[in-house]
Amino acid sequence: MINCGRAGGWKAAGDARIRILLRLIEERGGVLQMSSRQIGSLLGLGEARVLRLFSSEVGKPLRRHLLEVRMARAAELLKDCVMPIKTIASHCGYTVVTKFYRDFKNVYGISPMQMRLMHMNSQLDGKQSFVLPAAAEAEWLR
Repeated sequence: MINCGRAGGWKAAGDARIRILLRLIEERGGVLQMSSRQIGSLLGLGEARVLRLFSSEVGKPLRRHLLEVRMARAAELLKDCVMPIKTIASHCGYTVVTKFYRDFKNVYGISPMQMRLMHMNSQLDGKQSFVLPAAAEAEWLR
């Protein structure tokens, strides 16, 4: 296994087309504005073939890999306590913040706000830490 950094690692892809696709995904932070049919066309493959080839080469479905790369990018952006979560969601390809929250929680098991608070608490380095109540979290999102 070669760990490419962001999204939990993946097998070294033997197929050059899949390596190109992985590079494209990484460069764009997991946000591809094209369908799997368009990706297949770009790579000279049919839609079903590109999905099967990706899964066999990388060890997980294309959709899952894209989600993991987007969420890894979101986790990095959450370290910046200034950028609103709505803006982070937009940078990660989401137009609906609730869908971003749902996907983030499915991947990490906590909400983006909880992740941000964990980063803030760790930055305090032993100083008095705090956790915002749920009402404050809702206000923060506005």
